[in-house]
Amino acid sequence: MDITVVGAGLGGLAAAVALHRSGHTVTVLERAPHLRETGAGIGIMPNGVLALDALGLGAPVRERSAPLGTAGGVRNRHGQPLLATDQRAVEALTGAPVVVVPRRWLHGLLAEALPAGTVRTGRPVDAVPISDAVPTSDAVVVADGAGSRLRAALFPGHPGLQVSGEFAARAIAPAPPGVPLAPGELLDHRSGERFGCMPMADGAVYWYATWRTPDAPADPTARHAWLRARRADWHPCAAELIAATAPGDVHVVETARLAAPLPTFALGQVALLGDAAHAMTPDLGQGACLAFEDAVTLAGVLDTTADVAAALARYDALRRPRTTDLMRQARRMNRILTLRGPAGRLRDAALRLLPRGPATRAMAAQFRFDPRPGQRSPIGT
Repeated sequence: MDITVVGAGLGGLAAAVALHRSGHTVTVLERAPHLRETGAGIGIMPNGVLALDALGLGAPVRERSAPLGTAGGVRNRHGQPLLATDQRAVEALTGAPVVVVPRRWLHGLLAEALPAGTVRTGRPVDAVPISDAVPTSDAVVVADGAGSRLRAALFPGHPGLQVSGEFAARAIAPAPPGVPLAPGELLDHRSGERFGCMPMADGAVYWYATWRTPDAPADPTARHAWLRARRADWHPCAAELIAATAPGDVHVVETARLAAPLPTFALGQVALLGDAAHAMTPDLGQGACLAFEDAVTLAGVLDTTADVAAALARYDALRRPRTTDLMRQARRMNRILTLRGPAGRLRDAALRLLPRGPATRAMAAQFRFDPRPGQRSPIGT
């Protein structure tokens, strides 16, 4: 088949790789004048690694895995455990590790897996059908991100993207010498703010910090000093990692999610994939991982029949229940993790009561993925 993918982000390129390796002729149309990926690091959960395995790209990703040890989960701002999970047990249960890599490296890995000329930059697409752009397309994959213009055109009555009110700073810094890390996420029940860090393979650390207050300075240098001051009485690694990062290397965004799930991911010969289909806040670390799952599943169903509309309907039936459930979980998790005051203190107390074993198994169940269309991993079943 001749298939057009709209959008050359992580999800769009993953879809193109999956479809190309299934023998289809793929064209990727990207609005930007150059192929690029912004941001700092990205955590790839086990299901994302398993999906990349199916794309033939799991080996280089796994090679960049840094050992997380057994500790993980959620801590208070001082680094004391609230909800502990065993990362080695999660890897054993799922068959894949958690891997943290630079976003640009991952984007380049996907792009390099495609034949030269597959990606055409400077090609905006604002409506379907797109016969003027690619007259021979048998199917169109909409992967133009959380702010998808095509989604808005295809679902004019849908409320679209909704900002969360929470801002996130993300960066990669060298591991601070002499300062132990507190891998996982730190919570502050006073303000509802968070800080997370995860070690990377090359001795660097991916970190992020969140806030909701409108008082953050807009100037990068002033905001950097403000952010460091707000983490001064947290676990020492928080302020040290911020200090080790140049202000210009800190990427700040307001997180967002779809206001409501889409009614379908398939309309005739058009399929939606990744954030265009199920944008959610990053509280579960599943944005890119689910896009990789989408890509593998889409290629799988298109291999089963020449009837494109039937295959895409099958794709919708396989993907929408899982992603809709995780959208709801991400919304609920964001609400829980940002509690403050008495509600935040009550949350901390409740988290301390949860046993490690069930928490670890619940995490592993969320990370299940079987690349065969319609199959489910036995984890959690």
